[in-house]
Amino acid sequence: MSKALCTKPDKDRKLRVKVSTTLNSSADKVWTLVRKSDTLLFVTRGFLGFSGSHQFPTEWREGSTENTRLMFFGLVPAWKHSITFQKIDDSKRVLFTKEGGGLVPVWNHLIQVTPEQNGTCRYTDDVDVKAGVLTLLVWLFANIFYRYRQLRWRILLRRAPQNG
Repeated sequence: MSKALCTKPDKDRKLRVKVSTTLNSSADKVWTLVRKSDTLLFVTRGFLGFSGSHQFPTEWREGSTENTRLMFFGLVPAWKHSITFQKIDDSKRVLFTKEGGGLVPVWNHLIQVTPEQNGTCRYTDDVDVKAGVLTLLVWLFANIFYRYRQLRWRILLRRAPQNG
């Protein structure tokens, strides 16, 4: 199932959350889905929403920045948040965003999809967070959030057509 890498908490530095899971789907299929904004909305639904998400592009583009307001549980407005797509590498199946806003100025997220045997793949969320005195709390939130996202990935893949 999921594995996590945790580092020692320190309020004055970034903390890292790394959660990986094996998905019962090809790396190519998962990578195609990673690049779509609808996938982000699905895997975060119920936990986190994004106001103005109807204006997100269908597919993420390297170098683009999306500005939104976070919505906890899809209902409770939080702060404005910026997502900049620093790197999208199709050959390595890597997507890297620099994100932040409000109480969390640093939320840098690396997604990596790696092929495994038998048509499965390894999906990894690797995130650095920094939020001053709130860093430990944000780190705890991120640990729960990425496990939730990976559960939602499994649901998405069960619903998706096998050849699509």
